[in-house]
Amino acid sequence: MPTERLRIMREQGQRHSHVVGRGPGVITPDGCAVELWAALPPGGIPVIIAPALPANARILDLGAGAGRLTHPLTAAGHHVTAVDESAEMLSRIHQAETICSTIESLRLDRKFDVVLLASHLVNVPDTTERNGLLATCRHHVAEDGVVLIQRFTRRWVQEASGPRYLGAGIKSETTVEPKNSAGCDLVSVVARYSIGDQHWEQEYITRLLDDSDLSIDLNRARLKLDRWLSEDGRWVVAKPERSPSE
Repeated sequence: MPTERLRIMREQGQRHSHVVGRGPGVITPDGCAVELWAALPPGGIPVIIAPALPANARILDLGAGAGRLTHPLTAAGHHVTAVDESAEMLSRIHQAETICSTIESLRLDRKFDVVLLASHLVNVPDTTERNGLLATCRHHVAEDGVVLIQRFTRRWVQEASGPRYLGAGIKSETTVEPKNSAGCDLVSVVARYSIGDQHWEQEYITRLLDDSDLSIDLNRARLKLDRWLSEDGRWVVAKPERSPSE
């Protein structure tokens, strides 16, 4: 069950009330430890998303954190604009444009070949918040561009619990507890991380999104589910839909 702290945060209407983080150093409003995320390698994500990226793409990395994906994307020759609400996170990014902003409030006067919404941000439990994230994606994607979304699925719930080695000396231990609430597939997650003698914990509530659920939310934002990028369905491609007036 969610901790008392998470319950109080939700009742007080705090931003990111579905998540809380603990540990040394700066913890961002969404519960992420800056030192941890600055050290966390991208893993296999660059290889997964590479087939959806045109050469020298203009990419908007939403919720970029400390540059976990921004850095390999710029190294591959893409032009990345990294957005995060944490100035501490953005200070770790180099060789890319950075913008300190919440995702929902971001409204730039330019379009991008690729809009990237990683880190399972789309699984936020609140539908209004999810609508805001996807509206920002739609606003910034070019009409012939793509939105790349990373999500939690039912298969992830079955496989996520247990220890992992994430590279760069980072160990993790995840506990996942499914909860069905008001017709929604909600999941309680506790993720513990360590680098040597440093330890962090992130606890959050997330909502699973099947293709049908995600399609409903995408359609509301005038986007459409196009295809999976990964066999497990966790990475998907969405494309913009034109309105009748366009």
